[in-house]
Amino acid sequence: MGLSAFAQDLLSKGQFVNTDVELLLLDDVCRKLLDRSSYVASLTGSPLLDSKGDKGLVLLDAIQQPLIGYKRNGNEQIKVLSGIFTYHRIQKYISADKSLTSVPVFLLHKPPTSEIRELLLLNELTRNLLKQCFLGSSSQLADHLYAWFGCLDNQSLFENELWLQLFPSIKTKPDLCEWLGISSKTFVPSCNRRGNE
Repeated sequence: MGLSAFAQDLLSKGQFVNTDVELLLLDDVCRKLLDRSSYVASLTGSPLLDSKGDKGLVLLDAIQQPLIGYKRNGNEQIKVLSGIFTYHRIQKYISADKSLTSVPVFLLHKPPTSEIRELLLLNELTRNLLKQCFLGSSSQLADHLYAWFGCLDNQSLFENELWLQLFPSIKTKPDLCEWLGISSKTFVPSCNRRGNE
């Protein structure tokens, strides 16, 4: 089952619940994906520093950019699959201020497959990256995309099965570069300069 099929009846697969922030934990599949590329280190601009008065704004993030998670085998901990920027903001906030005790989470009734968990996070990260262009260079963009999708030497991002599921209409490097308005000559991962795809 692909992500589109999974998401078609998503609202019947879970519900929003108010959740203790101490129970939130990043899903293992998501952690491995994030370990492939440090997106936080590449963000442009200064980091948002929350003060004690920003509790409401952190809650607003949790509503505008919700967390999706699941419980495994009756465990009370909620494994977070999506809403990664919100998750990191919550973790940062509660490390300094314990007044935030709960946030809404879309809690799935059962854990999705590891492929769906990976696709959920890839969808979130890639769509944010491509639509909000929060990186400073097309080379950085290429670095993250190739890392997130696990493209090894001589593997094409645009032939990657996960890429094809999420972006079936973007079939080539020129398609992506034209859509983003960037040069295809600079959309090359810096770790190993590749030829044209």
